Amino acid sequence: MKIKRFEAPDNITAFALVKKELGENAVILSSKTLEKGSRNARFEVIAAMDYELETVTAPPTETARQKAPSTYGDHSFRGNVPKQKAEQKDRGEINFESRDLKMRFSRMLKEQTRKEGLKKPAQKNKSAEKTKVEKWRDSIIDQIHINPLKIKKSTQPEILALVGPTGVGKTTSAAKLAAWFSLRENCRVTLLSMDCYRIGATDQLRTYARIMRLPCEIVLRKKDLADAISRHQDSDLIIIDTAGKSPYDPDHVAELKNWFAPFDSIQPYLVLSASTKKEDIKTIINSYTPLDIASLIISKVDETRTYATLCQEIATSSLPVSYLACGQRVPEDFLAASRPYLHTLFKKGWQGFAAMLNRTELKPADWPLTA
Repeated sequence: MKIKRFEAPDNITAFALVKKELGENAVILSSKTLEKGSRNARFEVIAAMDYELETVTAPPTETARQKAPSTYGDHSFRGNVPKQKAEQKDRGEINFESRDLKMRFSRMLKEQTRKEGLKKPAQKNKSAEKTKVEKWRDSIIDQIHINPLKIKKSTQPEILALVGPTGVGKTTSAAKLAAWFSLRENCRVTLLSMDCYRIGATDQLRTYARIMRLPCEIVLRKKDLADAISRHQDSDLIIIDTAGKSPYDPDHVAELKNWFAPFDSIQPYLVLSASTKKEDIKTIINSYTPLDIASLIISKVDETRTYATLCQEIATSSLPVSYLACGQRVPEDFLAASRPYLHTLFKKGWQGFAAMLNRTELKPADWPLTA
């Protein structure tokens, strides 16, 4: 295994070094600012492939100091674009997406009003209607419960089983959870994979586990699951990656329920893609209800720009939200759900959400694990 530590005057230079030294497929383990606020401040990135630990340091250059930080979620650099124009463009995109979300909530409110049989007034003040839509939208967002995982480090490990349809990002989410609690919370984490259906699924999880030096086992039978959990009772957290299948397959959920039945301590976390259609969201949640879902992980937040339906369906389901996944990087693109995050995402959309992260200058090491 090759783990390299890169130090540079800024994050742009550091990530450029990672790409040059380890290539496009390097896995970012952590990144943070060293001696922040001092004259010797520099940006550190730890990335992994194979072999031994090495350190690569880039000398500070005047060009590197003048480069502006990249926009969150967008790895293209704006060194050649005037700062004022870039900020104006961002504000324009945020305002456009915010208006689009208001229009969607407005249509949803009108549809609800029509179904309830309320008569539409002959004349309606546009300002009053806008206020009504905003209040109704805010009331929906406030109905969403937030419940990030808290590790107690007791004698019994916390056991999470990530469930959900094919392609929602369960394996990547399992790796992100493992990285956060292993690297940031200093927890003893074990990874288990029940995904023997998808080609390469177990190899992907094993690769993450090997890089993070975490135990990882493949369980193919119900008895294997019991034995693996018994062997890792000294862990603080056990994460089970399950196979993804169609939510219209009733046998799949019944099989999972049968596997989990002997263990009262297993908490099923439903991974739900933000880009899922309205009708499918309802079907997925209803299909996995027999498992007594403990919480939701909303994945692929960056792969859609429409959030009104997602917000309404989550609020209607009464299921709490624990985490938001907004990219492919492990573990950076993973946030503990919080009220400010949800309000910004569902009121201003992706551009507003990304801008919020940039304004608060949240570094990966500072991202909270609690609400």
